Formats: sequence, structure tokens, C-alpha cells
Amino acid sequence: MQKVFSHTFSQNIWRILPHPDPDINEWAIELRESSEKKVSFAIIDLSIPKLRWQVTPEGADWWTSLTAISNQQLFLHNYRFPDIPQPTDLLAVSSKDGNLLWALPNYVLVRTLEGQEVEVATQRGDKFQYAICDADTARLSQPSDEMKQVSSEIILKQPVRYKEKNIYFDRLMSFLSETVGISKPICIDYLDERPYMMFSYYIYEQEKIAQYLLIVTDKKDIVFHEQLSEGRDGVGQSTMLLKNGVLVYLKNNNEFSSLTFSD
Repeated sequence: MQKVFSHTFSQNIWRILPHPDPDINEWAIELRESSEKKVSFAIIDLSIPKLRWQVTPEGADWWTSLTAISNQQLFLHNYRFPDIPQPTDLLAVSSKDGNLLWALPNYVLVRTLEGQEVEVATQRGDKFQYAICDADTARLSQPSDEMKQVSSEIILKQPVRYKEKNIYFDRLMSFLSETVGISKPICIDYLDERPYMMFSYYIYEQEKIAQYLLIVTDKKDIVFHEQLSEGRDGVGQSTMLLKNGVLVYLKNNNEFSSLTFSD
């Protein structure tokens, strides 16, 4: 096991999406700075590895959100009416350099498809009208019966969260107590990739919450144990993601970190 890459951003990481192609090791990131109402997006390419770019694309504002990555595009939703939690417009950004490729007002992304197409929809009265959009040109066409959704073989694994009343919580808590001597965790996120077992756990330290990442083998050998954050008011979501032997996790809300399980 070794560290692949880490990068600390000036903004907080809001969302991380892996590229759906198992052979492409790109990760799209949404970043936000709440006090100044700033948003930006980034691509980290772990095959190099490096931060390829971080920008606020043309047409994006505080309400813009990352919705998908596919082929060579990031898809963003704009929310023209902030009081209504429903996307109104679709933006496509190049995953190569972060430049805005096109914008489709009044359309939203439904799903990505095979090839260079995505399914989009626009509201007509109280119903939605669907169309196929060429991801390179934004040209719209009518959907066909043969269109296929992108293969779900992304091989992305996410942890399961266990809390106190879950039937497996006590068993996981006992394992952590025996292995690293902690007691009374608030919650435990668990993920396995044999022979490794991964625990992202939260405990109280000095009346605040601290988060740790523990990785052990099935023989209970500790191969990684590190504090990810401290002084938290609550627990986080999506604490780690695993794709093709690479574990991506978040430190201190703004540091993208990764480990590899390959030899």
C-alpha cells in the first residue's frame, strides 16, 4: 500500500465523482467557499498523478452543482431560481481544460449514454420532454429505442455506515477497541477490499468530533491509521471511495488524498 497523490485546496470539497470508465482514473471535484459564496470545479488525474485544472467555468455561479462526468465532459446544473431546489439549465465543461463547451438553457441531464451522447429533458407544462444531446456539439435529436445507458461496471465501492442501533455496530466497535483501543465511536463507515478492511470512524475528543481512517488486513495487521479531521461539529458523508484498487478519501474538508492497494 502506498500513497498515490494528495492535494489541499483553498476551498472545501463539496462533492467527488469518479470517471465511470474503469480504465480512466480521473476524479471530478466540486469546491465551495461559503463565506465568499465562491464555487469552482477541478479534475485530478491519478494516472499521472496531478491536479489537471481548477476553474470557475463561464456561466457558473454559487448555485451551480456537479452532476456527472462522462467521456471528456463534466456536466453541471445551474439553478436559476435559488428558492426552488430544481435544476434549470445544463452546462458542459471540458474535462481536459475546464473550458465551457456549451450551455442548454431549460434542459437538465437525465443520464449519460454510450458513446458521445447524453439524455436530457425539458419541462413542457407539467410534463417532461426527452431528447438525445450530442455531448460535443449540444445538438439535440429525438430518442430512439436502441439507445443504451452507460455500462454500470464502474467498479466503484462506497462504505456502509453503521450507527449505534445497527445490529453490526457492536461487533465493529469491539474490533476497533481490540485493534486500536478506542471506545464508544459515534459512527463507523466500513468498506472492504480483501485482504484489506477499511474503517472511517468518528469519536469524541475534548467535546468535539474527530475522524480517523484505519486500514487493517484480515490478519489484523495495521497498515494505515491516520486522523482525517478534528474539532468537527458533526459527521461527514461519502468519507471514502474505492475504484480499481485506489482509495480516495477526504482530509480536513479540503484535502483530496488517495492510496493504492496494488503491488
